[in-house]
Amino acid sequence: MARLRLYPHRMAGADSVSWRSWWIERDGSRSILPSIFTSWDYASEETVGISVDFDEEALLKSTGLLSVHELEILAIADCTLSQQRFVTRQTLAGYQPGIPIDAPLRLPRGQLAGTMSLSGHLVLARTSQPRDDQVAYQRGARIHSSVPFVVRLEGTAGRFPTEAVPFSELGFGNSPWSIVCAYDQLSDSFMGGIRLLINTEHPIGRLSLEATAPPWVGRMLRMELMRLLIAEAAEQVEAADELSFEEGSISLVLQQMCKFFLGKSLKAAVRAYRDEPAYFERLLHDQLDPLSGVTA
Repeated sequence: MARLRLYPHRMAGADSVSWRSWWIERDGSRSILPSIFTSWDYASEETVGISVDFDEEALLKSTGLLSVHELEILAIADCTLSQQRFVTRQTLAGYQPGIPIDAPLRLPRGQLAGTMSLSGHLVLARTSQPRDDQVAYQRGARIHSSVPFVVRLEGTAGRFPTEAVPFSELGFGNSPWSIVCAYDQLSDSFMGGIRLLINTEHPIGRLSLEATAPPWVGRMLRMELMRLLIAEAAEQVEAADELSFEEGSISLVLQQMCKFFLGKSLKAAVRAYRDEPAYFERLLHDQLDPLSGVTA
């Protein structure tokens, strides 16, 4: 059943604010954010956003406000599975009539999974003196909101939470990254049983955390993670008569990763790892091409 929200102040008229489609920005290029995002990268930061158009005259007339500069835009991402909320504020200080305002939202690595709900809100930027005629005056008062946009995240990169830590505190040596596995069965939750650790004391580890890191760093990390994940799961995969692929399980996520990155099932990848290690290494390099771009 549709819900009717009642506010104690005047809202923007329906035709005075126009929210455009949510977008994602990668390598300086923007594209429409799909509702089922199959190329989501759980191990990288992402920037999404929404753009807003105003009919300034209609907006001020319907709200009773004196200037659009009294307002700001909130872009919000909510993830039920990880119980996380991410918010960005965009002022209208540089607003020019006829030019849409962008509200970019940075999503940190490893903290979103399953689905996220995106919403944009036009709110009062600061508290002023109480006004007549039900004009909003308290900071944060919502003047207009977009329709929530729910995105299903189907990542093809490592689907696990990520943590940046100094490896000297863990006794992990000088590796740039590693994984920690804490699961009993392949049917356990991937999000709860596997964690990617990035070594903040290693130059390549630190580089992998930078948004401007060269592409080969991410490819090298992805290749080594595939090797580690398959190695950790190999014994249980070989011992299982039949694998069950429940939603969110370790077996399902590994199956999807193996098919996408290696073109093989999880069982076939494990057999190659155990029985033909040289072929398995060639397969990783051939399919993931981690060193592409290292040399000119």
